[in-house]
Amino acid sequence: MHSSADTKPGPDSDLELVALEPALPAEKPLRNASDITGEESLQFNRDTVTLVFRGGRFRLLHQQQFRNSLLASVGYLELANAADFAANVWNQIPVPTFAAVLMGIGGTCALGMVFVAVQDIRLSWRNVKLLRAERENLKRLRQYHVRNVELDQLLESKLGVSDREIGTEVVDRIAMDCLLGFGSVLVGVGTLMAIGGANPRVFKASNLLSGYIGNGLAALFGLVNAIWSAYLLCRFHLHLRAARAALPSDHIRWRLHTRIRRFQWHAFVNGLNGLVAGAGSLVTAERWWGYVVLIPCIISLIAINYFWRKKLGYDRPLLMGASIARTQLMPVVEQLEYVIAMQRAFAEPDTALPKLVKTDSLESMLRFIVHNHMLEPYCESLVHDKQARSLLQDLRGTASTPHEITISLDALLRLSTSRTKNTSLLLTHAICFLRKDGVRIFIHRERYLLELLGYAAWRDHTAAAAGGAPGATIETK
Repeated sequence: MHSSADTKPGPDSDLELVALEPALPAEKPLRNASDITGEESLQFNRDTVTLVFRGGRFRLLHQQQFRNSLLASVGYLELANAADFAANVWNQIPVPTFAAVLMGIGGTCALGMVFVAVQDIRLSWRNVKLLRAERENLKRLRQYHVRNVELDQLLESKLGVSDREIGTEVVDRIAMDCLLGFGSVLVGVGTLMAIGGANPRVFKASNLLSGYIGNGLAALFGLVNAIWSAYLLCRFHLHLRAARAALPSDHIRWRLHTRIRRFQWHAFVNGLNGLVAGAGSLVTAERWWGYVVLIPCIISLIAINYFWRKKLGYDRPLLMGASIARTQLMPVVEQLEYVIAMQRAFAEPDTALPKLVKTDSLESMLRFIVHNHMLEPYCESLVHDKQARSLLQDLRGTASTPHEITISLDALLRLSTSRTKNTSLLLTHAICFLRKDGVRIFIHRERYLLELLGYAAWRDHTAAAAGGAPGATIETK
């Protein structure tokens, strides 16, 4: 997220936001939970990134941001659980040759999906650990600033959004990967065993594994997922109703409405799809037409996966080790205005980028990147760029640990002065990074801010209905 300079640049800032066409006239400052963001009051201590040289290339030593890391291949887990169709449809002795071939292909594919599930669990668990660490920090800050009502409201809103983030990671990723992933193993083993179905014991074990037991896990996940999806539908319905009554800006209200509707669409389709797929999986143990029911479910899960990755998921900086020595509260609407303005600027980088930053100054470019909490994705882009990657080797010689390097603004500036060509190379790469990833980064920031705004509006509405806590309602024009 952004600091105070994101909205009101200081004299040392390279930003010239006045040169941008404003997205909307500034709203009246709102002084409640739905108006403030922690980017002002809580400073991110993430101005350095550590890379480790491993396996012949540089990698991040520790992930510092919450990532939209859902794997596209996870969308095919339902297909893997349907890979036993040959074993269930041609459940006879002797097994036809063509059916045995299909069983071999289906069983192997089902077993292979376990690697996808394990990898997605690993990525999701990394997110969960970071979110839990952030929650502990937010709770500590709430205890310390219990008398600061506005800051307490902000922290509570952040915790509320964190609840949804953790729930999504645990239910929609870890639980799904565990149940459908293990189910695909059972289905795969049972399908391969069906090839040798002439043995009565093997035949019975195959029917159990690729039938009720393996597919029963898919049904269990469908039930759990439906409960979670129903909760999300109710949650976002309340947020949308509160936001309609509270937000003074039609423009922001429209964006929030679109965001919440997308969440609700995803939750509804995902929950319904899980129930139908679970029921269909159980039917396939005895009826061939169960696979006909699964066809739209398989397609739907792939589409849901794509929709989440492209339209709902986001990367965001985490509030870790925050310092609150300089407490300045800024309206979240202004933060959204800034983010929207940045999106418009990066949509036309050739004309707008020079108004934001001095494109002929490496220091100006790097300060803009650090200032907007882009250092981690910028370092990853350095690692993946063949020319820029070679510059990182120069930092290894100055590092205390030969296999680790710490990248910061000062380190990059020192690197640029060590050789003449380094400056032009880093400058070119920084411009390319902002042109390529700038829009995506600020779109992700907007997604998080909108959800934070929706939760805070609901919280203010609830507090007002319960007794009208002072400063809890949104002041409109």
